[in-house]
Amino acid sequence: MPGALTASAAPFRRRRVLRAAALAVCVAFFGAPAAIAASVDEEPVHAATVEEIIEHLRDDPILVQPSMGMGDSLLAHDVLSEAAAGADIPVYVVLAHLPDEVGPTEQPAEQVAILLREELGDGIFHVDFLESPSAYTGIWGAPDDFDLRNTYMALREAEARGPGEYPRASALFEAVLVVRAAATAGAEPAPSVVDEYASQPWAFIPDFTKPVADAKADRWVATLSTASGVLVAGLIVTTGIARAKPLRAKAGAQARRPAYEAVPEGMPMRARKRLDKARRRFDALSGTELTSEAGELAATAIQAAERVLDTGDELDSVGAYVLALTAEREVDRVREPERQVFRPCLINPLHGEARDTVRVDGSSIDAPVCSACGRRQGAFLSVRKRVRGWEPYVDTSTVWARTGYGALVGDLAEQVLADRSARR
Repeated sequence: MPGALTASAAPFRRRRVLRAAALAVCVAFFGAPAAIAASVDEEPVHAATVEEIIEHLRDDPILVQPSMGMGDSLLAHDVLSEAAAGADIPVYVVLAHLPDEVGPTEQPAEQVAILLREELGDGIFHVDFLESPSAYTGIWGAPDDFDLRNTYMALREAEARGPGEYPRASALFEAVLVVRAAATAGAEPAPSVVDEYASQPWAFIPDFTKPVADAKADRWVATLSTASGVLVAGLIVTTGIARAKPLRAKAGAQARRPAYEAVPEGMPMRARKRLDKARRRFDALSGTELTSEAGELAATAIQAAERVLDTGDELDSVGAYVLALTAEREVDRVREPERQVFRPCLINPLHGEARDTVRVDGSSIDAPVCSACGRRQGAFLSVRKRVRGWEPYVDTSTVWARTGYGALVGDLAEQVLADRSARR
């Protein structure tokens, strides 16, 4: 079934062209409201159970329900189909509501992805639910060197450059980058390709007027807020994506695991921007929320981040970034106490949140790592030493090594503050 997506791409492209033409006619003769109605009144894909999702994926490997389609689920479907064209392994995408029979769990998307794989066989399964705290990408049957780490790094960097006060990538934007990676054998996405996607009106969730929106409500997209952009996107997005040709690895090229991962350039500025965002969200809490347990933990994380942000030390700048993420999660937990505390990948905290637990190479530690390192361990975040070359951060004499940037402890902020107080 490797050609499942490719074989069905042509009808979808024809449908998109006809649909764009219909929208243009609506605008010309009836005005924008009629065009918006044409976009909104489409019959949604019905898949309320896992079994119904499976049956849909047997016929069409992409499922996008309206609530996850950024105002136009058909357009979202077509964009994903284009991104997946040429994949050598079956690719399945589910952007939908949580199935009726799936109860509240820490990782419902992962739970469903496993069930889908059991029924549909090996492939890449990207699953994201409106009610889920995060998406999950399951990879079965791909080459051992297949890696999504660079894809998620590119997504986070695009999000940091995003529009609005609190830029937040849409579920569709994340899915498109993952699917494109599947079509290019996990190759690192070209910046121009990422920028092309990021410039589309569906790439980011619209900035809401209230300072801190409910985490779940943020993922609901008001059709009117994106309708004007969708009308344009329906006509131009295909041209833009068609220019971004898939990146193919050279024949016979062997992917090598890097010996180290350096701290990215501009890390202090990136950390400052994230900390400013965390501080604004924290300041928007009510008095009662500020004195809650999660509110106090957020305050401590912000205080610790401020202490290490401007030291000029590379590892400290990464720590400030992680502490800012920790503070943001605690702000979320003020209103959603069931959410898990933020715990980063031990291998490299810049990989994002830990999703798996594995035995780290050369160690007896079962450590929390990101999904990519769970499948194939990457290189540790490292710093350059004048004599010894590159040194993994876990070998340094720092609070970051002792805590794994919070991957190994639940009180990172407190330990950082204690460490800095002891240095005085």
